[in-house]
Amino acid sequence: MNFDPASYEYTDHVPAMSAVEDTVVQAIVMGSGGPENAEITEAGLRFVRHLLVNSRSMRFGFIPNMKDPDCIRQVAREFIRRCGSGPIALQTMYQVIQPAEA
Repeated sequence: MNFDPASYEYTDHVPAMSAVEDTVVQAIVMGSGGPENAEITEAGLRFVRHLLVNSRSMRFGFIPNMKDPDCIRQVAREFIRRCGSGPIALQTMYQVIQPAEA
């Protein structure tokens, strides 16, 4: 198999990562109300709680401002980075937002 690294264009995959980031941002907004104070969903709230519990800043007593769009995007990027990749981040997010079976 011949692979030429010079022919690989990273920009072809940037929209996919942007879509992952936008999906995670949307889930955070669904759980925090976001800057527009939208209606909070149970699944979104479950995801935001997961993010806060696993947040490095929360260990030191700092709560991210979930009403600031830049902060929400930063939290989403941190979540994706911690997961290792976009697909794993989405899979983790969907597992977290699923309701617990009784």
